Amino acid sequence: METSFLRNRYRLEAELAQGGMGVLYRAHDLLLERDVAIKLLKDSGLGSQGRARLLHEAQAAARLDHPNIVTVYDVGEEAGRPYIVMQLIEGQSLHEQRPSSLAGILAIARQVCAALEHAHRHGIIHRDLKPENILLTPEGVAKLSDFGLARSAASRLSSEGMLVGTVFYMAPEQALGGEVDGRTDLYALGVLLYELTAGRLPFIADDPISVISQHLYAPVVPASTYNQQIPAALDALILAL
Repeated sequence: METSFLRNRYRLEAELAQGGMGVLYRAHDLLLERDVAIKLLKDSGLGSQGRARLLHEAQAAARLDHPNIVTVYDVGEEAGRPYIVMQLIEGQSLHEQRPSSLAGILAIARQVCAALEHAHRHGIIHRDLKPENILLTPEGVAKLSDFGLARSAASRLSSEGMLVGTVFYMAPEQALGGEVDGRTDLYALGVLLYELTAGRLPFIADDPISVISQHLYAPVVPASTYNQQIPAALDALILAL
């Protein structure tokens, strides 16, 4: 950005990360005197309807209040680009900091389940559950983040047939552009648990279409094939998800 301030309220202090949807900044809220994280979303190809959808979904996520969900403080637009102001989490993502034990994996899984249960109870589907969107505080608390692809179950602003999410974790109905509900997030949770316990993803390919095809048609090799320490009950639960 040309200026280090957003809306004359947020001082942008450092770029934290870049992704497909935008840029994440560390910032300071001058009004409330607190550090925050700000995601400034890309405007490319969004159009007015796309911006409205993203803002609508961010506003829906802002209504969530749970210790395992990153709090959304504010949403708006700057020069036609949507932005989301969130709780700043000092820590790493699950992608960067994988648990070293089965007990650690299950502790994180329980917290993610609690976050999803709360979101689903409020009609919010995450739609992009993956290790990069689970942040771990220094105290070991898991925080589900980035509801930028989330969708209110009652929303009509999202275009049907739009392929969103990350293909490695994507449920078949989502890949086909169909209706999604809480089961879509549970499928992604199953893929996530498979990856953490087996040490690899259930389906791997060089291009997204091949990965989606495997999710649709290929049988799943049990995670215990790659890690014999996985208890039978957990192995069955992962396959069921």
